[in-house]
Amino acid sequence: MKGIWKTIDTVIAWIEDLVSGTCLAAIVCIAVASVFARYVLHTGFLWADEVNQALLVAVGMFGSARAVRYNGHAEFTSFIAKQKSRGVRVAMRGAIMVLTIALLVFMLVISYQFTMAGTMKTTVLRIPRMYMYMSIPMGFALCVYEYLKVAKARVLTDTAAEE
Repeated sequence: MKGIWKTIDTVIAWIEDLVSGTCLAAIVCIAVASVFARYVLHTGFLWADEVNQALLVAVGMFGSARAVRYNGHAEFTSFIAKQKSRGVRVAMRGAIMVLTIALLVFMLVISYQFTMAGTMKTTVLRIPRMYMYMSIPMGFALCVYEYLKVAKARVLTDTAAEE
């Protein structure tokens, strides 16, 4: 059973990396082509801003899940580290983890509702905005997954004792 979960986790990591990297590369290519077209060819791509907006949201959401996976997010540990009791430090990290996961689940639900209500069409491409916003609930779901996966280890690991 652990082999199946490891495979699923590997696939999820691969998806996070692929989407983040591909979207970032596409943003750069579209921006460079748009600037070239605007200033050299004296024309522009009307669709470039809409596509870049959707890609930026996707990079942000999938990148945030990737940051949790590789422990690359900001974390304020100085207040917790000042506590003398290991039990207090663990309790504080546990409370912060519970609040973080609860907030992510709340944002997942709200963003899903927001996405499903996005029936308006984009100005230039004329596609429903819900397709532009789909990466938001996906990113929150991936963040919840990543936090749940490492919650126990992050709460119980006492970095203050190591310093």
